[in-house]
Amino acid sequence: MDRWRWRHERTEDETEMAMSGERRQEDETMSSAAGGQFGRIPTDTVALMRRTVTAIRDEVLTGLPSRANDEVRAFTLEQVLQIVLRDWSENENTSGLEATDVADLKSFVALAASLAGDDINQHGLPIFQASLHGLLADWLENWNAAGDPGPPGPVD
Repeated sequence: MDRWRWRHERTEDETEMAMSGERRQEDETMSSAAGGQFGRIPTDTVALMRRTVTAIRDEVLTGLPSRANDEVRAFTLEQVLQIVLRDWSENENTSGLEATDVADLKSFVALAASLAGDDINQHGLPIFQASLHGLLADWLENWNAAGDPGPPGPVD
């Protein structure tokens, strides 16, 4: 969380400029992937990562309320991307996010935001973070393991 705290201390204009610069650099880095700029990383892997980041940024993050600030958005993007990458390595799920995965991840974000209440950027932030972390961990362990049928049924 310390990495995100420095942004909170900046003015809103400085934060927006920093986020815009990071996105621009990320977009430039991603666009250079087609030219083989990443050494021995297979182009299929680069394409998969690009699709994944785009799906999370453009679809999953829409589960956040409009009042969520850049800190919350950055935290959410990082957490979701980390869990998807863990899914690749732990469950050998390297075919990419399916539409149901994107919908589930977006629902987790929306549920965690709902639990945080109207003050997601301040007092509700710990609730949002803990809830999202728990939901994503459950998704990794119980919804996506090899041979697993999907979402769990009712809690006994």
